[in-house]
Amino acid sequence: MTTPPSILLVCIGNRVRSPLAQGFLRAELDSAGLTHVRVDSAGTNVWPGGEPPEREAIFEAARAGIPIEHLRSRELTEADFDSHSQVLAMDWDSHALAEAMAPAEHRHKIGHLAHFARREKVTTIPDPAATGYARTLACIQDACEGWVVKHLVRRPTR
Repeated sequence: MTTPPSILLVCIGNRVRSPLAQGFLRAELDSAGLTHVRVDSAGTNVWPGGEPPEREAIFEAARAGIPIEHLRSRELTEADFDSHSQVLAMDWDSHALAEAMAPAEHRHKIGHLAHFARREKVTTIPDPAATGYARTLACIQDACEGWVVKHLVRRPTR
């Protein structure tokens, strides 16, 4: 029996991009009938922790039908690399900090969520403070759809 995938989404504060990505990826997985896949999020510099996502992130996610108000910020830990099959950073800083923290045997698990985008031409998930929520949400949604298609959707054999 194989262990189901467990995805950890990482940004700096775990209050905007990674909880948005957690909500959108969960919704994509659920709509594909892949409820067994575990999705979590964390931040590389969370203080004090235990806080809900930013109000505007909650609002924008709710407009898309994605509930994230129940999520709480938490710090990325070394144990996360053991308990997740993939760690996807939102930006280069989060990637570098996660890589510096990860035990050597788990560094191969670290990647970028944006690499799964199929329509949006991005290398990172943009911060909505710089680009606005519409752009950030488009990139997150595209990358989450791309992740599901690449990893989990079974294509019929010909």
